[in-house]
Amino acid sequence: MSTVSMPVLNTLDGFESIFKENYSPLFRYVNGLIKNEALAKDVLSDLFLNLWQQKDQLQINNLKPYLFRAAKYGALKAITASRQTTNLPDDLFDIPTDTYNPFEKFVAKQSIRIVEDMINNLSPLRKQIIELRLLGLKYAEIAEALAIPEKKVEYNLREAMEQLTKAINHSDLDKASIAGGMLLISLVFNILN
Repeated sequence: MSTVSMPVLNTLDGFESIFKENYSPLFRYVNGLIKNEALAKDVLSDLFLNLWQQKDQLQINNLKPYLFRAAKYGALKAITASRQTTNLPDDLFDIPTDTYNPFEKFVAKQSIRIVEDMINNLSPLRKQIIELRLLGLKYAEIAEALAIPEKKVEYNLREAMEQLTKAINHSDLDKASIAGGMLLISLVFNILN
């Protein structure tokens, strides 16, 4: 695969547009890995500073996977692997205030927590793949960001969804939580396809 230079990085306006377009999903990703907003901001500050400083030497084929891969390595440097957990983005399942009564909202929030806990029990690779997909990356971009084959991304995503579905079906949860969890998994699965 040939690489192309990123001429948009050579101008301050171009760099600013790259920053604005990518900062928020990168922040959610890094903060999801390290669970520390200040440290996540530091990781991203370093990432974008290095990107600007090396703009003349960089040969990047696809910018988004490059940024996510760099953010991942920055986060891994900043913390130990034992402190890593993954949460779904806070705004992913926003519950409109006029849609549900208070009990239904409570059940929905509990279901989200259950699904988050189940995602945290997946292998680190599967957690990362789900998180990157929820942040909007395509299979090829995830593969490039994680430096793995695209088929491995597809396989692990499919297996993670099956694992989550089995975990909910075989849990001791009440019917409302199971229904809510299944709905969330189907929503996530539809987002991922």
